[in-house]
Amino acid sequence: MGGQAMRGYTLDVSEYLFRLTTESLRIHSNQTRRYQSLGNLVNARATAGAAGAIEQHDVETLRKHLEKVPTKGPIRIHLSITKTSAESLTEAKRRLEKHLGSALTVGDAISMLLFDYVVEQGTAKLLSKIGIDEQKPPKGARGRGRDEGEKVVRIR
Repeated sequence: MGGQAMRGYTLDVSEYLFRLTTESLRIHSNQTRRYQSLGNLVNARATAGAAGAIEQHDVETLRKHLEKVPTKGPIRIHLSITKTSAESLTEAKRRLEKHLGSALTVGDAISMLLFDYVVEQGTAKLLSKIGIDEQKPPKGARGRGRDEGEKVVRIR
């Protein structure tokens, strides 16, 4: 990461969390059209707003995620992320502990970060399948109350 301070993690994860990491990497690699690493994905997602994005999910949904996708397990993974991402991840962990009312590990925070990513990507894919593109309004829809070439008349 070009001169940035890095922080390394070694996690022993469950098979289900391992599968979540590989699925997330597949989606991220296809989205960016480049082979990605878990560190790259966590760096992309562990921003200052990461905890807020995850907190948008219902508390019960997050608890069920941690129950269905346990963090601890026999598969050892290594990742290296920027110090800035590590700080954001630690802050997300702290906020999520408050949000859920229980102690969490960094692995739990990564799991919820990846869960949020997969849900976000699945939602975007579904919207695309039904013809709703976040970039442009559907054909025939008026963008912000006007068609191209029309004068804007504000109604008070």
